[in-house]
Amino acid sequence: ASFLIETPTATDDFAFTRIRAAMTIIEVDYLCVGGTNWIGQVQEGDANGLNGVDTQTTDTTASAGVNAQVTSFSNAAIDAGDYLILKTTSISGTPTSILVTVYYRENA
Repeated sequence: ASFLIETPTATDDFAFTRIRAAMTIIEVDYLCVGGTNWIGQVQEGDANGLNGVDTQTTDTTASAGVNAQVTSFSNAAIDAGDYLILKTTSISGTPTSILVTVYYRENA
């Protein structure tokens, strides 16, 4: 699952996809384009796309033009019916976009 946010700001927190079947996140790639960097992470939201819970122990810093890959998670199991949320903690400079790709597997 990939998505792009154009001109992200430090207050951007977006629910971006609803999970139909329980899943486990195995990797997340963050690519900041322009600016200096973007800091944040993918969260597990509730069935209304609210109340995000971190999936990583610390936020990821995605420096402009460099893929930031995450493969270690504190909360990788996502419940069926929940949303994934992109939490933005801060940005530096003026990024033109943040591209996020979430790799996962459905739980049997």
